[in-house]
Amino acid sequence: MSGLTAGQILRSCWRSWSLLVGCAFFSYLLITPTSPALGCLAVGLFIGAILRDIGHYRVSLRMWPVNREIFDWKKVSELIELHEKDVA
Repeated sequence: MSGLTAGQILRSCWRSWSLLVGCAFFSYLLITPTSPALGCLAVGLFIGAILRDIGHYRVSLRMWPVNREIFDWKKVSELIELHEKDVA
């Protein structure tokens, strides 16, 4: 196994991040006219969620070499094949 790359992570999570950005944009547009402080809070919460995800992905990328050494990938492949046979 070659491991995770930043491109693979971005391709897998772009939908959820675009949803978060869209929600932040609409929250800002809807809440800011009545309460600018709450509008900025909503945007800050959405940005915080994206930064949290980036932190998790950075840790995953850093830990990948360790995980690759710990896991017995042959056994993992066998378990996956066994599970696919049970489902089918």
